[in-house]
Amino acid sequence: MNPLVSALTSFSHTPVSAIQELEEAVTTKAVAKGECLLEIGQIARKMYFIHAGVARVYYLKESRDVTDYFAVDNQFIGAVESLFTLQPSQKAMETLTETELSYISYSDFEMLCSKHHSIETIGRKVATFAFLEGQQRIESIRFMSAAERYRELERKYPGLTNRIPLKYIASYLGTSQVSLSRIRAGVQ
Repeated sequence: MNPLVSALTSFSHTPVSAIQELEEAVTTKAVAKGECLLEIGQIARKMYFIHAGVARVYYLKESRDVTDYFAVDNQFIGAVESLFTLQPSQKAMETLTETELSYISYSDFEMLCSKHHSIETIGRKVATFAFLEGQQRIESIRFMSAAERYRELERKYPGLTNRIPLKYIASYLGTSQVSLSRIRAGVQ
């Protein structure tokens, strides 16, 4: 079974016929490091799942690149707000390593939701999951220090700091690379 389909169907019992249709709607491909999956100003039309590799969502603040979210092996990535509203995205997505991924167009997913209640249930649960992830991110920024956010990042994404440039980690934590070096020295 395709890893994206496997991840989606783990949210809810899904009949074989619905799984087969879901499989037919999914595309899998290898993507080079540095490939843009979505540019700022584009409308998101696909839901992605990283099989192996690292990708990130980022935005620009005062011409500065700020990492908002990482996706690593066996995780979803997408510009959720744009996907659901069909408005131009204020965020971009790019791969940070060579990446194996799958995706499904949101219109195909919606069509499958209207046809299969089990897939509609999956969609609701995925949307809830995305909402909760966003809330956790907001609360970490509000209530945790950069050092606490770093420890949380290490827990959530083990080994990530060895896979990508530290400038992306610093930007995700809302700190400088110099401060990140101090945080890392204090943690180890």
